[in-house]
Amino acid sequence: MPISKPCILIVDDHDDIRFALSLLLEQAGFRVVEAENPFACQQVLTRLTPDLILLDMNFSRDTTSGQEGLALLPELTALNIPVILMTAWANIELAVKGMQLGAKDFVEKPWRKDALLAQIARHIEPTKVRSDSASAWIAHSEKMQQIEQLVHQLAQTDANLLILGENGTGKSQLAQRIHQLSHRRQAPLINLNMAAITDNLFESELFGHQKGAFTDAKTNRLGAFSQAQSGSLFMDEIGALPIHLQPKLLQVLETGQFTPLGASAPSKVDVRLIAATNQDIPQAIAKQQFRQDLYYRLNTFVITLPPLRARQADILPLAEYFIDKYSQKYNKTRPTLDQTASQRLLSHDWPGNVRELSHTLERAVLICQNESIDDTHLLIETTHSEQTSEVPAMTLEALEKQRILDVLAANESQISASAKVLGISRNALYRRLEKYQIDLPE
Repeated sequence: MPISKPCILIVDDHDDIRFALSLLLEQAGFRVVEAENPFACQQVLTRLTPDLILLDMNFSRDTTSGQEGLALLPELTALNIPVILMTAWANIELAVKGMQLGAKDFVEKPWRKDALLAQIARHIEPTKVRSDSASAWIAHSEKMQQIEQLVHQLAQTDANLLILGENGTGKSQLAQRIHQLSHRRQAPLINLNMAAITDNLFESELFGHQKGAFTDAKTNRLGAFSQAQSGSLFMDEIGALPIHLQPKLLQVLETGQFTPLGASAPSKVDVRLIAATNQDIPQAIAKQQFRQDLYYRLNTFVITLPPLRARQADILPLAEYFIDKYSQKYNKTRPTLDQTASQRLLSHDWPGNVRELSHTLERAVLICQNESIDDTHLLIETTHSEQTSEVPAMTLEALEKQRILDVLAANESQISASAKVLGISRNALYRRLEKYQIDLPE
């Protein structure tokens, strides 16, 4: 039987805050109800019981005391509904008072998406949480069945894991599945894209900082290791981490502790590390672009995800899953997949892997006005490998450079659009432009 989506009630007097939270939570698989003030909240509670409430602490009467939110708390906690308090003014005394009145947690605006979702997951009954990423985990093919058996063996350990695979193969979904099967599943899984972190923010992002540690450090901030404490930390695109920053990560893995910027004492690490990359790390080590000792720390065990073209038995089940997902997202009657569409899906070689399949079915659901999706709705372009099996006599670097040039030309040198087509981050694309000395038109 399908598990119904957990319901979250947002109580905040700012329309833009409610809109932003609703968008984030709905994309994360939650059902959202809104209330603009305590009275509206009470009215909502007469007709439904949410699984969790995000409660602002300041409404119309004042803007800083938090008394309106605190006054509503006893009534909410008497209903046994978990409450997370929200305020734009960090105040430890106010947070403690809220906890004493029954609040489960406290978040400061502006929130960090991953951290907020992790907080919510901690306070909603695990049986009620419907994980979209977990639902998308389909393993009918022989290769995926082998990985599934391996995952069940490794998930209960704390061994560091390195996930390899092409872009779009589902490395982040695999990391989430490993976390959900582990003994750490009640604690958060924090996702970190290493390619998106700038050099000057590296230590702050990973280790956090204290107020006054540097010019813009106006408040204390928890880093990724602290946010993931007792849980798991997923470092995506680990191969993109610049070599001069790698010793700082290695030191944490070797010592089991880190020191936030501006702090005088180290903190201990209790985190299960899962890293992922689409790069050839041994080749990067040979080129002195990746430290061998860090590689050995990361790869206690390696899992290599196969490309979608190598797991034919999973293509149609994944397609059906995405049709379900996007039909619900866009409130459309669910279309079926006809034989012409099925044949086209099976014959395509999917250079963009599961991510490309997802985008293909999203477009198909949007444009389909009939009861079924046929091959004309898929809008799949024939790839070069489908036209011919011949491979140009070029090195891998030359092929990568040519691919980047082709995509830039097709997207009028727009970095964001080109990076999306290539399946990499903007920062990763900029590094490749520098590597291959590709100049953009001014």
